[in-house]
Parts: sequence; C-alpha cells; structure tokens
Amino acid sequence: MNIKLLKNIMKEVNEPNEYEFFSYDLNHPYYWIYKLDNVRVKTLYEPLTKFRKTTARFDVFINGLFIREQDYILETEGNGLIIKFIRSQFPEFDRFGNPYALIDSDEVKITGDVENIK
Repeated sequence: MNIKLLKNIMKEVNEPNEYEFFSYDLNHPYYWIYKLDNVRVKTLYEPLTKFRKTTARFDVFINGLFIREQDYILETEGNGLIIKFIRSQFPEFDRFGNPYALIDSDEVKITGDVENIK
C-alpha cells in the first residue's frame, strides 16, 4: 500500500460529516420516521470493510443525545436515507409525565461515514 492510498483512506475515514434528518412520518404506529435526501453511507476501500463494522461507521443523535443502534432502523431509499425510531424502544412517558413523542422540531442528526450524492 502506497502513502497516497493510505492518505486517501485516512481522509475518507476521518472526514467529519454531520447531516440533519427531517420528519417524514411521525404518525406511524410503530416508528417515528425521519428522512434525509441526497446522501449515502460512504463506500470504503474494499480491503478495509472487514475491519470496520457497519455500526461503527456513524452515530445518530436526537437533540444532542446519542441513540443506540438497537433503537432505530436505518434504510436507504433512492438517493437518501430513512431512519425509523422504534417507538417501543423509547420510554412511555417523558420526564414531565407526558406521553413520549418525537416532533417536527426535534433535531435528528447523523455523523460519520455519510456523504452528499453529487
């Protein structure tokens, strides 16, 4: 492996990327669904894919709080990503005793190996 290839790999893996999802369907009975258009999970240098687990490639946050991979399903649809937050994985009530729900103004972000489709 030459230095130029190694530099490109390190740039790809370490490049900071952060994108915000927008609400898509918050009335689904099983999921809160958010969508992000014109992005994709990056394609890594093939020999390295066996060393970099898919779950280690990005992190998901709601209002700045890290969300575990067991709490959502990430899917690709056309030229974008859809994230489905599993309702049953979240508490029934919020800290004020109100039913827990995600709303349009919640900030849902993904950071990591994600890039714009140009």
